[in-house]
Order: sequence, then structure tokens, then C-alpha cells
Amino acid sequence: MNDHQWLMNSQALNTLRKLRKRIQAEFDINLRFSDFDFETQLAELKHRSHDTDTLNLITELEALKGAPFMTGHEPPERLYRGQKILQEKKGQDIYELIYGKDLALHDGRGKPELPRKMYRGQPVRN
Repeated sequence: MNDHQWLMNSQALNTLRKLRKRIQAEFDINLRFSDFDFETQLAELKHRSHDTDTLNLITELEALKGAPFMTGHEPPERLYRGQKILQEKKGQDIYELIYGKDLALHDGRGKPELPRKMYRGQPVRN
């Protein structure tokens, strides 16, 4: 949490000012940007807030930062030999997680569209 370079953006500062006012009104908490636990406070408020505008502002800040805000109580990321382990969701195939939906068709499960024959810009009948 030592890297605060994402705060040097004017869009981030404007979003933080809006968010600070909303948090002050909703929770009566005075959010200070210079606090050591500023990002952990935002992570905790993200879970406590029921206001959609506040949640949208926090997700916008997470997008500007490039990573989600962490409270420190989350389980550590699962790694195998230094690489992150993919979490397979129920109903989703591992090939779709790795290659995407289009490349999952290569193993014969899907029906890719056949290319249409064209002659001078017009489709040819079969």
C-alpha cells in the first residue's frame, strides 16, 4: 500500500472528493487521503455501503488504481510455482477460462460457422 501514484491523477482526485462527501453523509466518517489505512478504509466501506452511487465511485477508483482495495483479511492468492491458479467456476470449462469462448470451439464441442463463398461481392449458392 505504499504506491500512491494513482492518486496523482486529476480524475482520481475529483472522484475521491465526490466519494468523500458521500461517505461523510452516509457514515459520518471523515475520510482523509493522507491516512496510512486510507485504502483499507475504502475496502471496508465498499462492503458496508448500500448506496449504488458510492459503490460506483469506489469501483471507478479501483479501475484507476488498477487493483481492488484490500482490507488485509482476504485469503492470500493461491499460487503454484509462482503462477496464479485459475479458479474454475461451476458450469464453465477450463478451456473457456484459458482461451476464451471462441477458441474453446477448436476441440469439436461447438459448431463454428462455415465461411460463405463469395463471388464479386455476392454470396454463391451451394
